[in-house]
Amino acid sequence: MFVTEIDDEHEEIFQAVSELQSALPGRGGSPGVETFTQRLTACIAAHFAHEERLMRAARYGSLRWHKQQHDNARMRVGQFVVRIGEGDSDAGSELVEYLKSWLHAHTRLADQMMGAFLRNQRRCVKLTFRTGTKPVDACDWIDSKGDRFAPVRAKKGF
Repeated sequence: MFVTEIDDEHEEIFQAVSELQSALPGRGGSPGVETFTQRLTACIAAHFAHEERLMRAARYGSLRWHKQQHDNARMRVGQFVVRIGEGDSDAGSELVEYLKSWLHAHTRLADQMMGAFLRNQRRCVKLTFRTGTKPVDACDWIDSKGDRFAPVRAKKGF
């Protein structure tokens, strides 16, 4: 995605999924499946909250759609956690498989879109002032030749 703090959080989530998978019964794991599950769900909750704060702050147009994906995943993960707490021996491996699939799809589309938007927002702010020139407006851009131009803005409702 190339937004460092988000990429680091993704890596932490994938690591937590891997740790949970290693702890599952039948994989030489330990009886601490619930501990690994709690760590994983804490990583997911913190990450989703962070992404949603970034999207709100940047006034990301697809925030509701992206947040709905997070809400759906929160609900599904919560269902697996309940089953794990009840002693369902299949729930842990099903959670791992669900998250591997969901995270792959989510990071490849929704997070890529969000990342591109956030990078462009940051680029716009970084280009606000150039050494030796007068300031440009916050929404002006500078092309590779140093010429200033305004980006095309989408009409409201699109």
